[in-house]
Amino acid sequence: MMLLSDASCRSRSSGAAVVMAMLLAALAATIAATLLWQQQRWIGEHQHRRDQVQAQALAMAGVQWTRQIVFDNAPAGNVVHLGQPWALRLPAMPIENGSIGGYIVDAQSRLNINNLSTASTAATSTRAALQRLFAALALPPNLVNTITDWVDADDKTSDPGGAEDAWYLAQPIATLAANAPVRRVGELLLVRDVGPASMARVRPFVAALDAPTAVNVNTAPAEVLAATVAGLDPAAAALLVASRDKTPFTSVADFKARLPRPNLATDETSLDVRSDWFEVSIEAQQGDTLARARALLRRSPTAGEWPVVVWQTVE
Repeated sequence: MMLLSDASCRSRSSGAAVVMAMLLAALAATIAATLLWQQQRWIGEHQHRRDQVQAQALAMAGVQWTRQIVFDNAPAGNVVHLGQPWALRLPAMPIENGSIGGYIVDAQSRLNINNLSTASTAATSTRAALQRLFAALALPPNLVNTITDWVDADDKTSDPGGAEDAWYLAQPIATLAANAPVRRVGELLLVRDVGPASMARVRPFVAALDAPTAVNVNTAPAEVLAATVAGLDPAAAALLVASRDKTPFTSVADFKARLPRPNLATDETSLDVRSDWFEVSIEAQQGDTLARARALLRRSPTAGEWPVVVWQTVE
């Protein structure tokens, strides 16, 4: 009986050893698989991060490239129009493991909302132009007063529809009116009664520039021309744009001479055929990662220097 018991014990011990060996083998396999998965994940994350950094660097390099394009192809003091190389949209250009493309927009093809920030001729003409633009876009004309109160320096409410500190402080999330020019158009979403829908309508036609500017009649869309020239209807503005795109205006006098009616009221200080401000959009891809850069360029006040980058974002 004792011998049978010893054999039984040895059998059980052997079985336990086999089970333990199997468990250890399974554990080793699990650890190996986990380490391999973590290594692959780390490599993937590292690759993604590297692609992200490279894509962002490419996008920012694209902004620098556009500075040279503006400098070379839209010389200071010269007529600026859409037939020049700077206005060509660059399709995605293949590069090693990615691509880069982008475009430049004349920021003076739009109405500068910061013109409203001071009591000036520019403010008066821009206010009237914005009222006409908002009416054409089926937006409340009173929004012009609301925006004026946001960007002007005083705390005096414009009627009707204006809003200063008292109104903003009474809201569920209390704040103050900026009472200063906005840096980017998107900041208008902070303004009373300006929501995403109205912003989407107005964004293509307005800019936020740090100095008073006139509208470049060679680059402005028909909507902006119709808003800038009182009495110029949309159809006539569209015909004017078609004519201009074939033969750019050489001066404001040339623009006035080609208006459909000679008696249309024009404020020559609000019109120009030159531009100093340009918006840049660049899209770069590296691997599966996409980066977008946006920037605002202003001509350098120093002759012979590339345009200044006023602001730049990359994401």
